[in-house]
Amino acid sequence: MRMLSRLREATAQQHKDLEKENLANKIMDHSIDIEEYKLLLFQNYLAYCKVEKELVKYLDSYEPVKTRKLKKDLMNLGIEDLDCEDFAEFYCKNEAEAMGAAYVVEGSAMGGMLIGKEITACENLRSVGEQNFFDGKRESIKNWNDYLKLLRSRDFTQDEIEAAAKKAVETFELFGKAFSVSFSQY
Repeated sequence: MRMLSRLREATAQQHKDLEKENLANKIMDHSIDIEEYKLLLFQNYLAYCKVEKELVKYLDSYEPVKTRKLKKDLMNLGIEDLDCEDFAEFYCKNEAEAMGAAYVVEGSAMGGMLIGKEITACENLRSVGEQNFFDGKRESIKNWNDYLKLLRSRDFTQDEIEAAAKKAVETFELFGKAFSVSFSQY
């Protein structure tokens, strides 16, 4: 599993930093309010939308499920003017880069599942009802398991591994940028 080890190694610090820097922590400590939740969903939408548009170009069986779920949740909360085009530039040039970006997108599933389980304990989110993105369901990690199977099914060259690691780092940077966005910017 050289590819997976390299991806983990390349992004370990960014992963820790990003977990500290976003509104999801307010779900975990139950202090989030509805406007912060809307912003968290929107921030995630911007990043997932950009990345998933690239993944479908290079990964044959990839479906932009996370973007669709986020869009549905946001629309249910009254946010309908959703477009990620002007957010940031993000491109994959080949399958190896897409594998690196997918590592970040699919790897987020476990954290998203844990966050989803805490939503019902958030007093200020009682009105949101059942969620699609932060649903807290175990099947939300299915795509992560499929991603791992895809990684195991291939041998990657050292150049591909390094390209994937670099793109994973760039993907974390994109998420970091998204988590600093406010509604007033859009």
